[in-house]
Amino acid sequence: MCMLKILIIEDEKPALALLEKMLAQTINNFTIIGRCDSIESSVTFLKKHQDIDLIFMDIHLGDGNSFDIFLQIQIDTPIIFTTAFDMYAIKAFELNSIDYLLKPIKKEDLTRSIEKFYKSKKHLQQFDIQYLSSIISNRSNIYKERFLVYIGNNIKAIMTSDIAYFYSLDSATYLVTHNGNTYDVNMSLEQLIGVLDPQIFFRINRQYIVAFSAIDKIQLLSTYRIKIVLLPPTDKEILVSSNKNQLFKEWLNR
Repeated sequence: MCMLKILIIEDEKPALALLEKMLAQTINNFTIIGRCDSIESSVTFLKKHQDIDLIFMDIHLGDGNSFDIFLQIQIDTPIIFTTAFDMYAIKAFELNSIDYLLKPIKKEDLTRSIEKFYKSKKHLQQFDIQYLSSIISNRSNIYKERFLVYIGNNIKAIMTSDIAYFYSLDSATYLVTHNGNTYDVNMSLEQLIGVLDPQIFFRINRQYIVAFSAIDKIQLLSTYRIKIVLLPPTDKEILVSSNKNQLFKEWLNR
């Protein structure tokens, strides 16, 4: 069997590491010829490399959704999309005969996708990228407008527009409102980033997803270190992950 050449488009290092580990357990003969973490880097790579057999493509990247890549370059390579929590996208994929992996990726699901790729690569169906992009971009359908939280025996609906930021601590996830209230959320940050509007929210590091409106100050500590001050304030220093510095600046400058 020929060496399978794979491109991975993923902006979360833990997710990238997990996918690579699972691929090593699933495929005997493959090489990862590229790793891209943004729309810009993906387009640049794809323009220079035509010898790709399979692409794993995360839908939600730091600088937008990955369907924007298709607006800049034609892609004929088979793609397996990955998504954290995107019921509308999943439905669209099913209708368009595109395979997808729901994060966190399970080994059995990856095995199924790889088997499907080998069976169908000679008879790949064309898909309507404009339709899929419209599904992803339709904020009224895809992005959550409110979150249910539990306070004792009571249930409260928190409007997404009232949320300043989300953070994870000790395997739990919390949301903080602009007026300073904190509530448990029964979703991981990985799942949340799939249902939050990327124009409004940005995952600055492994522990925080912040709303633009919650950023009070931005301090450039060094070339590679950006500190942000949030409102409501936090009890710890908040730094942007070094690998997201440029994406964060681009997000701010939209």
